[in-house]
This record gives sequence, structure tokens and C-alpha cells, in this order.
Amino acid sequence: MHSIYNNQAAASFYHYPIALKITGSKSLQLKGESAQMRILTIAALVLFSGLTAKAQYTSSIKWDERKTLQWTDFNGRIADDSKFDAECFAEVCYNYTFYNLKNFKFDVYANFDKSTSWSRKEKQSGELLKHEQLHFDIAHLYALKLKHEFENFHYTKNYEEEIAEIFDNVKQEYQLVQRQYDDETKHALNKQQQKAWEDYVVTELKNTSSKLQLAKTNTKLF
Repeated sequence: MHSIYNNQAAASFYHYPIALKITGSKSLQLKGESAQMRILTIAALVLFSGLTAKAQYTSSIKWDERKTLQWTDFNGRIADDSKFDAECFAEVCYNYTFYNLKNFKFDVYANFDKSTSWSRKEKQSGELLKHEQLHFDIAHLYALKLKHEFENFHYTKNYEEEIAEIFDNVKQEYQLVQRQYDDETKHALNKQQQKAWEDYVVTELKNTSSKLQLAKTNTKLF
């Protein structure tokens, strides 16, 4: 299993660190498995974790269009020395199985980590929660983008390195978009920009979902 924890801290009134975790397992022919850990640090505040069993992540919420985050989902311990009102941790995870170079499967999804996300009760607001929800939605968007890239690549025997390179490319774009979102919305204070970003993410989710479905249809045809 590969694990990457990526924590982004924004120096502003509202604090939205976004954790990007990628997990991958593989099985090939005899289903041999390997494990390693990679740690990437960015920005000023970095939280990281070692390679752990999936059982530890039972406190996470998988992204679901029928459900939105509630303040009761923020169960982490409040950072007493933090000047911010909340910390929201979203994860992008994947698992992959290779049977051969033309027969493989990727499961890619976004999670919200309840055990590390926290908020100050007296500072909770609908605007703040909505802003954090869109951070989670962006994580889901990039889970879809990552899945599309994974499933439409022509792999060689070096597929592990190729998967890592695809992830790195998508990760860089993901980080830029999350920063741009916070900068342009002023962390939910600019309501006009907040609405514009909400509309943008909805459109991108539809377009990316359509691309995935089209690619799946084309694969079946050929």
C-alpha cells in the first residue's frame, strides 16, 4: 500500500488544511503484494502518518452526492494554539489491481476524515461549512480526474512508476486548484466568488463524469 499525506495550511482567518492521501494496492498473477510509504510535505503546517491498516479509517466519510458534511462530522481534537476556526481534512484514495497490462482496475474515491477534522463550536456558520464542503467536492472532482487518467493510459512493464507519475501530475493540479479556490473566495468571505466556484465545480463534475462514462463505453466497443 502506498500512502501520501498532504496537508495544506492557509494563513487566513479561516483555516482549511486539505489532506491528500493516495493508497494503492496491487495484485498481479499470483497476487503478490508490496508496500511502501511516501511522504510529501507542503506549506507551513504538515501532518503525516505512517503506513497503517485500513481499519484505522473507519471514521472517514466517503464522498456521496446525496450527503453533505455536518458540523457533527468534525470530531477531531481542537488545536488550542491555532488561530483558525476549523480544520477540514479531505482524502483522495485509490486501489488498483493489475491482472496484465491490458486488464486492470482502479478504485478511486474521496474521503472526509472525521477524526482529524475539527471546528470551534462558537465559530460555526453555514457559510464556513459550505466552503469546507466544496473543498471536499474538489477532492471528489480530482478523484474522478485521477481515475480517468489511470484508466486511459497505455501501461508498460513499468506500470508502478507510470502510476506514480500520473498521480504526481494530478496532485500538482489539485494543489493549485485548492489554493486558487481559497485565494479567490477569501476563504468564504467573498460570496460572489464562492458562488462562482460552486457553479464551476458542479460543471466540472458533470464534464468529468461524462468523460469517464464515454471512455468506458469506448472500451467496451473495442
